[in-house]
Amino acid sequence: LSVAPKTFPATFPHAMTLKALKLTGPATETVDVQIAAGTAPQTTISTPLPTLAPGSYAAAWTATGSDGHEMNGTVRFMVH
Repeated sequence: LSVAPKTFPATFPHAMTLKALKLTGPATETVDVQIAAGTAPQTTISTPLPTLAPGSYAAAWTATGSDGHEMNGTVRFMVH
């Protein structure tokens, strides 16, 4: 990316609630991103990110459906 993202967006096939988001950045620094509490399940979510310096990042996320099913994944990106 030529500009650091200001949010972490995600689209799910079913309504989910984002429960956790952890960024691992340059020099393996880890940042737990604050997730808004009490958010209703949605198919599209977006949560603010801290200011990111240039480097490689991994965003590990966990989300839960209204039936209690948990999904997780990791998105990797680079800020130039």
